[in-house]
Amino acid sequence: SFYLGNRANDVLDEANARPIMAHVAQAECRSYPYEMLFRSVMMHLMDAVTNEHIFCRQFFKRDAFGPLFSGTLGLLLEQLENYLFGCHDTLALLLMIKITHAHRRTLQARHIRSLEPFFDQVSHLLWPRLKMVMEAHLRSLKNATAQKLGGVDLHPHYVSRRYAEFTCSILMILHKNTNAAPTVTKKGDGQAPGSPSKSDIIASSTPAPIPTGGAPRGSAGDMLLQDLALILDETVNLLERLADEHTVNKKRIVFLINNLDQIVGIFHERRVVGKELNRFIELLMRQRELFVEEELLQSFSKMIAFVQQTEAEIAASRDALQKVNARVVETLVREFSSNWKSGIEQTNRRCLTYFSNFRNGMEILKQVLTQLLLYYTRFQDIIRKVWRQRPPAFCKDLVSTTVILAEIKKYALAI
Repeated sequence: SFYLGNRANDVLDEANARPIMAHVAQAECRSYPYEMLFRSVMMHLMDAVTNEHIFCRQFFKRDAFGPLFSGTLGLLLEQLENYLFGCHDTLALLLMIKITHAHRRTLQARHIRSLEPFFDQVSHLLWPRLKMVMEAHLRSLKNATAQKLGGVDLHPHYVSRRYAEFTCSILMILHKNTNAAPTVTKKGDGQAPGSPSKSDIIASSTPAPIPTGGAPRGSAGDMLLQDLALILDETVNLLERLADEHTVNKKRIVFLINNLDQIVGIFHERRVVGKELNRFIELLMRQRELFVEEELLQSFSKMIAFVQQTEAEIAASRDALQKVNARVVETLVREFSSNWKSGIEQTNRRCLTYFSNFRNGMEILKQVLTQLLLYYTRFQDIIRKVWRQRPPAFCKDLVSTTVILAEIKKYALAI
């Protein structure tokens, strides 16, 4: 399962709510996810332990917890272990870890410590299984190919949606029922001042260090965050491998933009922020810049090449101004004057075709048209520097930047 939905609300917001009544659920033919059943069983167990603790203390002046509950606890651990053998639901495992921690705190508030060893045993069953499932996700990303995943086109791939839903679900569970909710974070570290870090949040639910082969020992919560970071890196690598299935560089860029935009969009929909979101925003901005250059080269390659080459020569030597070929400049001026409107129209059409998210397409279109205006302004600056005193006749064919800007506003009203 990759999508959290209301699962966290159902079990964490009501971690200490009334348990499920088996006869009522059967009569109503209702079914529940395993974490709900786990919460209910644990609630019944806590209530029974609390009642027996009070009764034994009052009537026998001693605690009879061991003789009364040893068989029950053994059965519960056996049932949980049998379920975990076939469990690959990361979200259920993490929810059960959070439930266990919440119930541990509930009994501590009641000043009952009898179930502490039991909670430790449950945690030591859940955390290693969670680690195994996360490693399985990581292996699947490393071994994935375009053929195994059903091929690629320019539209967002289902892998990017699954990654975004999966990561958002984990981060939402980690921040659920904490003293400080996640807020907008600083770029780079993904952590808001004064708010608890994800490491702090998980550490409170972590029973003890879990060794992993020859790796250094660390808390299970730290390992979960490390696995999330590795999954992020492998997801980016997988998207790049899928993009390489396209033979044209521009299509590679479009594929990456669509997938990165989908991931960023899901993070925003779920209101999840942090270093994961910052990483994908940076990647998206980088790919947008690459697309802008590729798109402009398709319609205005000669003018752009002239501007870049001439500016480099002028920076290297002042004499370069005298070597500018007037015929070349005249040709560029007349070509731009006759083709710029159709070039902008074609760019608009391609942006609408390439990008699944209309808003994303419009943002990229604005970047393309703004960069075009900047290139043409630099082109005009070169002409003014070369012919300061006596502008040549072809200067009358130069298109005013005001006219270009007015045309751009027809396609991108936000500029």
